[in-house]
Amino acid sequence: MPYPTRVRPVDFADLSERQEQVRIKLGPYGEEGASAMMRTFLHYPEFARSIGRIGTRVTLTGDLPKRLSVLASLRTAWLCGAEYLWAHLRAEGAAAGFTGPELRAVATGEHDVLNSIERHVVEAIDELHETHHLSEEKWYRVGRLGPDAVMDLMTTYGFLVTLAVAVNSMGVRLEDGLDGWDVPWDASVTAGTGRTAPRKVPKRVFEADYALLSPRQVEQANRMGRRGKPTTSKLQKAMINYPEFLRSMAPFGKRAIDDTCLPPRVWQLASMRTVWLCDSEYLWSQHRKACLALGVTEEDLAGVAEGPGSASLRGFDRVVVSAVDEMYHGNRLSDANWKEFDRFGPEGITDLMLVYGLYVLQSCVARTFGTTLEDGAVGYLPELDRFRDGQQRRSRG
Repeated sequence: MPYPTRVRPVDFADLSERQEQVRIKLGPYGEEGASAMMRTFLHYPEFARSIGRIGTRVTLTGDLPKRLSVLASLRTAWLCGAEYLWAHLRAEGAAAGFTGPELRAVATGEHDVLNSIERHVVEAIDELHETHHLSEEKWYRVGRLGPDAVMDLMTTYGFLVTLAVAVNSMGVRLEDGLDGWDVPWDASVTAGTGRTAPRKVPKRVFEADYALLSPRQVEQANRMGRRGKPTTSKLQKAMINYPEFLRSMAPFGKRAIDDTCLPPRVWQLASMRTVWLCDSEYLWSQHRKACLALGVTEEDLAGVAEGPGSASLRGFDRVVVSAVDEMYHGNRLSDANWKEFDRFGPEGITDLMLVYGLYVLQSCVARTFGTTLEDGAVGYLPELDRFRDGQQRRSRG
């Protein structure tokens, strides 16, 4: 099921100065033998640079053992219909000692050939994909692997979701000699299996007491500037309990939020549609306030909640909502929406992908933590209730 190629790998003999700088920083991932994916991403050097540290955490330095990290990545690639990623990860899985039947079980759901913790990891990815929330059992089981294991699982999911949208939308081709799907892929796998996430999620992770931070937490808080101060949001104060997570996310988040080339309104509406689909009322409330300050009206936000067919959406707002829906439900941008983002410069399209991937991940974190609204914040207005059945993949099953 190869997608048509939109972007071909770079010619290393014809790199711009910025591309060459980023290529060097990529280390082995920027050398002549680098994958087609990384050589394609070099067309977007800021995107390629932004994913470096989070990729290192997922593949090398995380608390998830290698086998479990590969399993989580494989399952995400399968759910997102990313044949390129699946092929590479399957090869990694074989190198990590997985048998053919064990690898196929990740796709087919025949999890009885996996051991207990392997099944829990695969099922935890399904929970994140369908409901953006880990059940009590998965939180407990995965958490026993290490202090940052749950965060690494969510990081793996969010990272692979971002890569899947990128490789599918760019049409990255498999390298010669590498086979694609070894199990027939069916688009219906993204529709969900009927899991129902609680609307009111339990609070599991409380905000850190800034008077009791460890030296590692203090170091990370200082790196975060205003977002690391005691006056920051509840979610940031909860995440400071996991400084390694925050460190791994820093370049990804900085590009997606601070250095994006997307105009503020486009950026905010892309964030809002993403967190709406992921049913993160906390993040909706946070961005709602920022949207209103930009002149976005409550009617506009109702259109964001209703979806791309809403009569309340006007002009480019409809394009933004439609593009997010394509990434969420189809893991790929259409030709029409791909071209629409050219107006924001050569990295407009990849900045959109970063916003989407970041807020899928943050939604999973906020919901799994059970982060409550800030004092005085306004969440979902009652008039949005009629659109909530359209949230999340489970509603499509």
